[in-house]
Amino acid sequence: MALSAKKRVIIARTAIIVIYLGLAVVMFITGRTHTVLIDNKNAADGSYKAYKGMVVTVGKSAPSEFMRGDRDKFSVKGQKAKIHVEFYDGTEDLDVTVRIPFTEDCVLISIPAYTAGNADYVQPFSLYGTAD
Repeated sequence: MALSAKKRVIIARTAIIVIYLGLAVVMFITGRTHTVLIDNKNAADGSYKAYKGMVVTVGKSAPSEFMRGDRDKFSVKGQKAKIHVEFYDGTEDLDVTVRIPFTEDCVLISIPAYTAGNADYVQPFSLYGTAD
């Protein structure tokens, strides 16, 4: 039994709408931009020390030089940030991929905390402060 022309049109339109909405969701997730702050500071509790100097590349951005105590901002498109670090003190180069939570607009990534094995090397960061 063949479908009537009216039912085929309804099925085709429904399929197009579902495909369109699916593409919109995929584009929204992969196209979202996050701010990533790279940090080279000592821990407040002294559990790790900042590096004397390093060059950091985040994604396809230009390399940025960091000295002890520096912090810089990068924009990353999508949910992953690929970070490459070259240390001045002869430490082996570091390549790390960080997954950024979808709900976070900005995250702070501490390179010294990562190399020290600290699980909290990625932290949410508010660019606008907190509303009290």
